[in-house]
Amino acid sequence: MSAYARDSRYLIPLWALAIVALLFFLQAAASLLIPVVLGFLISAALEPVVAWLARHHLPRAAGTSLLLLTLVGLSGWASYGLQDEARQAIDSLPTAAARARELAVNQIGKGAGASIRQAADELNGNVKAQSRDSGARTSPPQDAARALPDLSGLLRLGIQSVFALAGYVMVIFFLVFFLLLSGHHIRSRLIEVAGADVERRRTVATIVNDINSQIERFLLVRLVTSTLVGVLTWLVLVWLEVQNAAFWGILAGVFNSIPYFGPVIVSGGLFVVGFAQDGGGIRDALAIAGAALVITSIEGWLITPPLMGKAERMSALAVFLGLLLWTWVWGAWGTILAVPMLVILKSVADHVPSLRPVGRLMAP
Repeated sequence: MSAYARDSRYLIPLWALAIVALLFFLQAAASLLIPVVLGFLISAALEPVVAWLARHHLPRAAGTSLLLLTLVGLSGWASYGLQDEARQAIDSLPTAAARARELAVNQIGKGAGASIRQAADELNGNVKAQSRDSGARTSPPQDAARALPDLSGLLRLGIQSVFALAGYVMVIFFLVFFLLLSGHHIRSRLIEVAGADVERRRTVATIVNDINSQIERFLLVRLVTSTLVGVLTWLVLVWLEVQNAAFWGILAGVFNSIPYFGPVIVSGGLFVVGFAQDGGGIRDALAIAGAALVITSIEGWLITPPLMGKAERMSALAVFLGLLLWTWVWGAWGTILAVPMLVILKSVADHVPSLRPVGRLMAP
């Protein structure tokens, strides 16, 4: 270490610069790192199943292939079965928005409502005047010709999005396959890379084992609680006679893995759905959204904390700040992956002496 690095005056600025550089690197390499992180997490969740199959005399390659093909088949079957409900739920949103707007206008005073309608009429009049002017300047065939590039651009963007999603799925699928196929070999290689020092090798082995166990436990708890939230939400929505209850139940289970924002998004969507119901009003919308919020609150306050291990237990402030940070770094994927990344960071910090203050700051 140089004299500058040993000097405490330069230590904090150097660490700050290193952290900022790391964050911008993570942001720039998002398209590469996100599939790797997803593959690692999925493989960690599936590793106990593959190990169980291997203990029952099924070769690891065969067990991995059977498990992944089964999961792909079940996912395809579920997507095909729910596509009609998903389409109906999406199609109902414009109707719900129109009813919400109508209700808002009715609730506002007569004078305010008149002002809003007057502004809307003026806006519509300006739009119509602009349309007449543009129609006078441009002939209909020319308008059609100018619209064609926009349609082709949208079609090209849609095709590119589909191919990009398919590429992501294929990369994650093969990455999970090779990670599960490698099994304990990756752990052995990491310990070898640590060097010849016995204490360092022991520390690396402890960190790797702890990360694997904590990630497996975390994902198992998330799977159980998300399934519970999805099933309970579906049952309550069926009882409340909400349309497309199965679709919203699955959505509630999926978004339940996102702290704070996930339940709010689902409750907001169900609030809008309440307006789309035949004869629905603000009371129905509040009842539907409130029921979903109560279910997620009970899960978050009473069920999840006892099931979490020590490494997963973090302060609410640390989780919230980590959620904001990873959302800034990786966007929507960062929102989903924020808590697993924080769990990994806390597991490492708890076993590395120089990083233990970080683990203490994240502790509840």
